[in-house]
Amino acid sequence: MVKPGKPKSKRTPVRLRHKIEKASAAKQRKQRKISKANPEWRSRLKKDPGIPNLFPYKDRILHEIEEKKRLKEEEFTRKRDEARAAKKVPGTSAPEDEEDMEVEELATEDELIDDEEAMDTDQPDDSSNPMAALLASAKAQAAEYEEMSDDDSEDSTDHHRPTHVPSTKPQSLDSSRRAFNKTFDAVLDASDVLLYVLDARDPNGSRSRATERQIASFAGGSKRLILILNKIDLVPPRILKTWLVYLRRYFPTLPLRASNPAPNAKTFDHKALTRKATSETLLRALKSYVAAQNLKRAVTVGVVGYPNVGKSSVINALTSCLGGKHSSRNSSTACPVGAEAGVTTTMREVKLDNKLKLLDCPGIVFPSATAHPASTSSAANAHLHLLSALPPSAITDPVPAISLLLSRLRAHSDQTLLSDLYATYNLPPLMSSRTADGAGDVTTDFLVQVARKRGRLGKGGVPNLNSAAMGVLGDWRDGRVRGWVEAPVLKVVGTGKASGEVEMLDEGVPEEEEVGDRKEIVAAWGKEFKLEGLWGGGNEEVGEEMVE
Repeated sequence: MVKPGKPKSKRTPVRLRHKIEKASAAKQRKQRKISKANPEWRSRLKKDPGIPNLFPYKDRILHEIEEKKRLKEEEFTRKRDEARAAKKVPGTSAPEDEEDMEVEELATEDELIDDEEAMDTDQPDDSSNPMAALLASAKAQAAEYEEMSDDDSEDSTDHHRPTHVPSTKPQSLDSSRRAFNKTFDAVLDASDVLLYVLDARDPNGSRSRATERQIASFAGGSKRLILILNKIDLVPPRILKTWLVYLRRYFPTLPLRASNPAPNAKTFDHKALTRKATSETLLRALKSYVAAQNLKRAVTVGVVGYPNVGKSSVINALTSCLGGKHSSRNSSTACPVGAEAGVTTTMREVKLDNKLKLLDCPGIVFPSATAHPASTSSAANAHLHLLSALPPSAITDPVPAISLLLSRLRAHSDQTLLSDLYATYNLPPLMSSRTADGAGDVTTDFLVQVARKRGRLGKGGVPNLNSAAMGVLGDWRDGRVRGWVEAPVLKVVGTGKASGEVEMLDEGVPEEEEVGDRKEIVAAWGKEFKLEGLWGGGNEEVGEEMVE
């Protein structure tokens, strides 16, 4: 019989325990040393995890917190106003002691600062480049201070000035609007030639005739304006040709393919109108104007237009035409570009050579004669959403934009666009018949089907209509959803000047807005840039050969 042995003790020797403590202390010292050498800023305050999303009464609690904060701020404001009023009236005592008011004011300011820090911690931390974030914050504060100092000199009654795109930066709407107005005025004042970039899918929607008249009449009419039809690969050749013929009645117009299409974009082949050919044509026209002026200084070309029409891509396309070492150096670093609006926020100067330099202007929503009177109306916002003039973070309700898109496609003469939209999202045939008949809420049915196909579902499998609408807007912006606006119909009206002479009028524009000498201006400016024969400019046969 085997006797059980003595159980082994679990106690450890003191030597081993001291060894573990020393190793732990050494590891902590090493971690502190590494953290001191790390330049990244880290807050010592622990982030509040907040209320879990699964908590059933989260909305009610958040509402109560906001209400308490609002009441506290109102109480503080009331006490402060009473104290100030008591100081102004002699012989009356303040409702409370001044020291108590100062203490309360300091405490309230500390609470507001803590709230701002808590709000900042909720935002995603850009730990990749903290110095860049600090520099951007300092620049934003400096710009806001400069705008506040110039507030008295601003003319608030000028309604023809452009308004900026709503930004996600923590600055007021008025201050940001003044900043973008200053930038546009600076570009207009410093430029000799203005390139007005338009979206080929909706040129009139991204065009402002008030701004065109302002440019044409600025500095005694010394400025030159050229319309640039960008994103031509997203429209068929027939539509491109009709828009070129229409726009050349007002100003010289050139087609341009400034950048490569987005992945899975549905594009059209325009044969000779490639990215390289159109960019070289525009650069050749600008150099012809420089040679004709024979100035001792460099000619400045400003690039303006709505957000996300491709202004920075136009500059990058021009720099890529220089060839050699300049092409590899400037084409990718001249101007930053992105699929979303709001990448360019300040004026940027790019020097092509000693005689030509370009100015990149931030995207501006210009005033339009056909725009809605209320800038915050649903129809106006839907129009801006289809132009991709607002960043996704600034879009609060994308559903009206989808309603506008569906209504345009249903009313379009080319009904293949509507069927192509359904094929893009693999919608059932029942969806096509209901949309064609206009029965029920077409937009809701469409977004429900898209949400189910793309997996945009919320809790319990409920379709997320806003998420589905944002996805459709993204596909429209990148060209995965086809669609375009046809050029206005030109009405032939006899002038009575001579037999056989006719005048072309736009049915959508009143006769008093038509400029009589516009044809002479277009011809004169075309000679300065030598546009005759370039993609149909002044030569219909060449235009048909190039476009078709």
